[in-house]
Amino acid sequence: MTSRARDAIVEAAFRLFLERGYEATSLARILQTVPYSKGAVYHHFASKEALLDAVIERFFTQLVTAESSPLPPDADAAAVAHRMVDDYVDMIDGLAPYATPLAYHAFLTSVAVRARDAIRAAHELVTADLAEALDSHAGSPEAARHLAADLVALVEGAGMLAALRGEELDRAALHSSVDRALSARST
Repeated sequence: MTSRARDAIVEAAFRLFLERGYEATSLARILQTVPYSKGAVYHHFASKEALLDAVIERFFTQLVTAESSPLPPDADAAAVAHRMVDDYVDMIDGLAPYATPLAYHAFLTSVAVRARDAIRAAHELVTADLAEALDSHAGSPEAARHLAADLVALVEGAGMLAALRGEELDRAALHSSVDRALSARST
């Protein structure tokens, strides 16, 4: 089976997991939505759980760890923090063909126990990259780590609140919030 077919199966499973929930979606239901046989699906996915792992990888881990265009080597802490904002908003916007932000957050919450390691690793990666850039701004590695964690929480929290309210995530407002958080730490 081609990677295109594999991707189609993963996308179909993701849509059904979002619509019906992971537990309520049977492999038989997934098979009804793709033009592939049961054997073809089992060729790539040994079980529904393996398919869920592929969904988590494709629609969470890859999105969070995707490479952005490189920042200049002399980029300051604010530029790196703003890149994080843009990457997060772009990720949420990129999910539009598959799900609303609320459905996506609900899905992640529903599979959080299973995806705990992937979520933790992605969070650590983003926080560590941001902390490295904030080191000179924050005054010490420990302060940079705390500030980075605060900024990540600010961005993720804003995303979750916008989703719960049924609002579009306001990129400009999020950038302003990051600027306020950074300036509060500089004074």
